[in-house]
Amino acid sequence: MITALVDKIGPIQITSTCGGRHARHSQHYLGRAIDFRPLAVSSRKAAAAARSLASVGGVGTYSNGLVHADVGQREASWYGHKRSRYASAAKRGPYARLARNGG
Repeated sequence: MITALVDKIGPIQITSTCGGRHARHSQHYLGRAIDFRPLAVSSRKAAAAARSLASVGGVGTYSNGLVHADVGQREASWYGHKRSRYASAAKRGPYARLARNGG
């Protein structure tokens, strides 16, 4: 998959393979996924190129310019972003905010 992807879009910087923290049941943990930064095209074009490959099952893009591609059996596509650990606490109400700020 990586060779075919690089042939289509040019060089990439792989930022994550099977290490690190990922979603539960992630293809990363099975060695079937990469996160990468495209160096010659936009992340939108890189994601479109990845979706066009027969070997790719899931493609996702993140607001920081990274692209996820995996060879899982299920076809999936998403656009997401990493949330601050406090973003959800702020939505829980004033008591969560007080607890977080020590008040």
